[in-house]
Amino acid sequence: MRPGGHVLQVCNGKGLTFESAALGALFETAELWSAEHVPSGQLTWSTRAELEARDGDAWSANALGSAGRGVDPRLWADSVRCAWRQAEELHTGRPVWVPAQGVYCPPAAEGELGPISVAWTSNGSGAHPDARRALLHALLEATERDQLARTLPGGWTEEAVLRRMLSPSGLDRGAPQTAALARTLWERGFGVYLFDVTPPSRNTGAVGLPVAAAVLVDQQQGPVPLTAGYACALGRDDALLRALLEAAQSRLTDIHGAREDVAAADHSAARDFATVCASVRPKRQPQDMPDFSRDSASPERGVRRVLNQLRRAGFTRAAAVSLEAPLPGLHVQRVVVPGMGISELL
Repeated sequence: MRPGGHVLQVCNGKGLTFESAALGALFETAELWSAEHVPSGQLTWSTRAELEARDGDAWSANALGSAGRGVDPRLWADSVRCAWRQAEELHTGRPVWVPAQGVYCPPAAEGELGPISVAWTSNGSGAHPDARRALLHALLEATERDQLARTLPGGWTEEAVLRRMLSPSGLDRGAPQTAALARTLWERGFGVYLFDVTPPSRNTGAVGLPVAAAVLVDQQQGPVPLTAGYACALGRDDALLRALLEAAQSRLTDIHGAREDVAAADHSAARDFATVCASVRPKRQPQDMPDFSRDSASPERGVRRVLNQLRRAGFTRAAAVSLEAPLPGLHVQRVVVPGMGISELL
C-alpha cells in the first residue's frame, strides 16, 4: 500500500515464496515512485530541432514505441518546446535524448513536461539492487507487451486458443517448475491452461524469445471465474512459470479489490472462454518454444541476448534511462524501444 501514490496506490508481487512476492511488490512500487518524481536538474527544455543541432541525437515523441502510445499527433512537432531526458542508446552506448513525457508521469501540480502527445505507460520499467537485472527486467517486459500485440492483436480468439494451447503431457520434461505449480493448482480445484504466444519467426518484429500465457479457471465457478497472465523470459520454463504466477496474482488482485485500475470481469464471457479451453485437446509441446535459459546465468549475458534478439528482429534502436530511486542501493531503469507496440491484454 502506498497512500498518496499518483499512478497507483497498491502494488502487487508474485513468486513461489512470500519473500520473492514481497520483493516483486516493492520493486513495482519503486518503479512507480521513480516515474512520479521528476528531478528537474536532469531535464533539458528545448525543441527537437534545437537539441539535435546542439547536443546530438534526439528521438521524436512519435518514436517512443514501448514507452508510450500517441494520443494526438497535432500536439507534437520538431518545433514544440518540451522537457527532454538523456538516455543511453543500448546498442551503441552513445547518449541520446528522449522526450521526458515517455519517462515520467508526475502529478499535475508537481512536474511540467510540456505538451503531452503520448499516453504514459509503466511498460518497460524495472527495479532491482543490481542495475543490470533492473535493465533486463525492463527489456523483457517491453518485449512481452510488444510480442503479445503481434500474436494476439485483437485479443484472444477461439483460433488462438486452439492453435497455441500447450499439451500438459509435455510439461514435466519441457517446463518442470511450471509443471509442479500446475499440479498444485489442479489439486486445489483450478483448471490450468498454458499457451505459447511467441510470434512465428517468419513474422515481422518476431524477437524469438519465449513468450507465454496462462489461464487459471476456478472449477467451482466462484466469484472470480477466470484470470490470465503473460510473461517473456530467457527460458521457456521461466516464461511459463511467470505467466502462471501472474494469473494467480490477478485472481488475488480481483479478490482483494484494492487495485483502482482493474475493472470488473465479464463473468459470462469468462465462462465461455473457460468452456472453449476445456474442449481443446492440444498437441503443441513446451519443447517447441524457444529457450535461452543458458543466458540467464548472469544479467550481463541476459541483457546481451535480449539486445541481440531485438536487433535481429529489426529493433535497431533501444535506450535506457536510469531513474532516481526511492532509496540508496536500488536501481530503477526505464527502456524506450522505437517501433514496439503495447498490448492491452491484462
